[in-house]
Amino acid sequence: MDVYEPSEDSYFLIDCLKEIVKNRKFEKVLEIGCGSGIISFSIAKFVGNIVAADINPKAIEIAEKRKQELGIENIRFCVSDLFSGIKGKFDLIFFNPPYLPGKEEISYSGGKNGEEIIVRFLKNVRNYLNSKGTAIILLSSFNNVKKLEKRFKLKLIKRKKLWFEELYCYLVE
Repeated sequence: MDVYEPSEDSYFLIDCLKEIVKNRKFEKVLEIGCGSGIISFSIAKFVGNIVAADINPKAIEIAEKRKQELGIENIRFCVSDLFSGIKGKFDLIFFNPPYLPGKEEISYSGGKNGEEIIVRFLKNVRNYLNSKGTAIILLSSFNNVKKLEKRFKLKLIKRKKLWFEELYCYLVE
């Protein structure tokens, strides 16, 4: 079980989130699928407290060590399969999901068609949002974004074209 190395998708989501957190104060924040923790680290100074969860205990171990090195105190890491270990409601929830088709590696595989984990997240995220909460998800042109957009009422915030795929940052309405 490898830990996802930050890549173009991670940095794109960081850029999107920084624009969002600059315009509104979020006290309680949840990151699902935190991997190395880079996204939470990048927005920690702009928000209140962050719970950062990942299914991979090795990812949590690495992120916890990095948190200590950086001296960041407002992030709590936990092992959780999506929302299984999460309690409470949040002002902001974000997820850079594994979205590639296949089942080989959980750090980048989103299931047989690449969308199973995304669908599980989208079906449950509203249960963990405060009444005025915001949820953000990153999707890829490897996903059937039009179908997901329609089924889950997603609003496109920003897109980025890469040579091999297009990335989309969505607001879950």
